[in-house]
Amino acid sequence: MNTAVNLGHIQFLLIGAMWTVVLSLLAFVGGGIGGFLVALGRTAPIKAIRIVTASYVQLIQGTPLLIIMFLIYFGLPTLGFSISPLLAAGLSLTIYVSAYLGEIWRGCLESVPKAQWEAAECLA
Repeated sequence: MNTAVNLGHIQFLLIGAMWTVVLSLLAFVGGGIGGFLVALGRTAPIKAIRIVTASYVQLIQGTPLLIIMFLIYFGLPTLGFSISPLLAAGLSLTIYVSAYLGEIWRGCLESVPKAQWEAAECLA
């Protein structure tokens, strides 16, 4: 058995590393935008919006990432949507990251004391 590493192996590793970085950036940017919307929804004055976004966060955080990936990659084609593997992975990671970032940012917003919010309103 030949276990030597040749140039072809290194090329495959570099291509894989490039796609890992692309998917990470896609998940960070898309998840950041989605997380911002989730954080706004979780701190909204309307109770129905808070309930919907809290349910979304609980559902996504309670579901393993692999299950979300399977549902997107295998589930969307059964509904008639043709989706590439890269797009399915990016969409899955975006959905997953948005729930976690939204909850983190909600905690950050709620940790600011009321007096500091009032002081910021006076300055603006």
